[in-house]
Amino acid sequence: MRENLKGHFLGEIIAHEINKHDWTYEMSDDPAVYQKGNEHRKKIKELIGDAYELGLDPAEYFYKFYPMDGCHPAEGYGIKKSWQDIMDKKTKEMK
Repeated sequence: MRENLKGHFLGEIIAHEINKHDWTYEMSDDPAVYQKGNEHRKKIKELIGDAYELGLDPAEYFYKFYPMDGCHPAEGYGIKKSWQDIMDKKTKEMK
């Protein structure tokens, strides 16, 4: 029960951080924007690592918000599965 609760709260925190993340920070000419975005990416990566340690897989949720084009690679956020892996899983679930 306690682990389930931890997972729920961690999921909520990850959702909040992903929703407020500036996915295009690497395109900024402003070093402060770049630094802030890079630090936030590292924070998200730590949270995602915590989720994996709890046996949770945040990849599916991550890809709901990840714009893919022009962004840091998903691996840089700690995601272990590709978008294609998630789509293949969804396809199998629909059969």
